Amino acid sequence: MRKFYMLCVMLFLGVCSSYAQCDQAFIDKCSSGGGSSVKYVKHFRIRFTEAMKGKSISEGKFSIMLNKGSHYRFYTCNDETKPGHTVVEMSSDVQGRCGGNINPTTGAEYSAFDFICSKTGPYYLKMYFKDGKEGCGVCVMTLVTE
Repeated sequence: MRKFYMLCVMLFLGVCSSYAQCDQAFIDKCSSGGGSSVKYVKHFRIRFTEAMKGKSISEGKFSIMLNKGSHYRFYTCNDETKPGHTVVEMSSDVQGRCGGNINPTTGAEYSAFDFICSKTGPYYLKMYFKDGKEGCGVCVMTLVTE
């Protein structure tokens, strides 16, 4: 009976540790990586399983208010134990696509992108994993102070 309890405890710990990379510690680690020239504003997290064939890719949509004249930096972190790479696209009602961490022309992927706001108002972030892979990702929004 004792072996049975030990087996149950070990299975429970194994299941808990498989999601350990996508917890608050992961978000804190990602949020602290901006350096001294930026001020943390907010973070956005997504976690999805792999998209099934014939189904659309899961995505997270977030709205934010940005202020004219402010310089923002958005950077992403990915759980290294999962194959998904976070894609972030930013848009507004007035400008359409404003930025993102993927160059739409070349397909190059970047860990961060800057945005200097020219009009105060609502902006929208869309986040998903490249090719619909499974993953956990965080996009951190910061204000550049220098």
